[in-house]
Amino acid sequence: MSTPSEKNPAPAAEDGTRAPIELKYNPHEGVEEPYLILPGGAHGAAVVKDLATYISRALAVNPDAAIRLTARGRVLAVFACSLEPEDASSAAPVIMGMRALHLAAESALDMTVRAQALQERLARLQKQAEQQGAEQQNAEGQQNPELVLYMPPVTVNAGWTGKAAPVRGWSEVGTVPVEEFARATAEGLEAVDRALPENPGAAVLTTVRSRIWSSPMVLEYLPAFDGVQVPTGAAFALRVYGFIPEGFTGELPVFAARAGSDEWLRIVAPAGMVLVRRGSGSLI
Repeated sequence: MSTPSEKNPAPAAEDGTRAPIELKYNPHEGVEEPYLILPGGAHGAAVVKDLATYISRALAVNPDAAIRLTARGRVLAVFACSLEPEDASSAAPVIMGMRALHLAAESALDMTVRAQALQERLARLQKQAEQQGAEQQNAEGQQNPELVLYMPPVTVNAGWTGKAAPVRGWSEVGTVPVEEFARATAEGLEAVDRALPENPGAAVLTTVRSRIWSSPMVLEYLPAFDGVQVPTGAAFALRVYGFIPEGFTGELPVFAARAGSDEWLRIVAPAGMVLVRRGSGSLI
């Protein structure tokens, strides 16, 4: 669930305090807003298009999707959630997608905003990036242009953003053939279709999807995954977020970590990664 908030929470410092977010005047809105500096020109157009595609995929999963943007230095991590517990009693894991992008200037941003609002900002930026690219080709623009991505003014409180993945303590569990993720996704989608009644309500749809995407992949033939449950929803997230390029073959490494009572999994794919969080050691 995501609820709107007018406050822009700043990233926490090492002592737990919040550092102030840097603001920049947005001439389109007439106010100062948090921002990120992206590469400009033709390269910037590709970056903006890539990010916009990722956001559109998140919206396909959930029209009310929230997006968390966490910048550290010149690296931006963009998180979206494909599955989260329905309520406090649910045993469903939190499953997130994460794309990393390089920024043109250092930042210390940590915000969660509505995906639709961010998509609208990116559409405006795409036009500016394309114009810069055309000017570069005509040798009329800057040699190293930059783009300013202003953040939407309203942040949201999304339950899945409450805990960040650990930075340290990861160990490799093993690798899983990409075909296994494709098979699990196909079987999961078929199971959802079979389980849904005709004209299901939103509550029924959520319950069925949660049950099926929480179920573990069948990996018994891989000794490294004995006792390690990779939810079928992780395979679905890899597909729906476009993290596995078409035609890609090979294996994806899976890492595990513990943070307090939470167990984490990280599946690394060519175009992004999927993070899985379950409490009380229920993954391992």
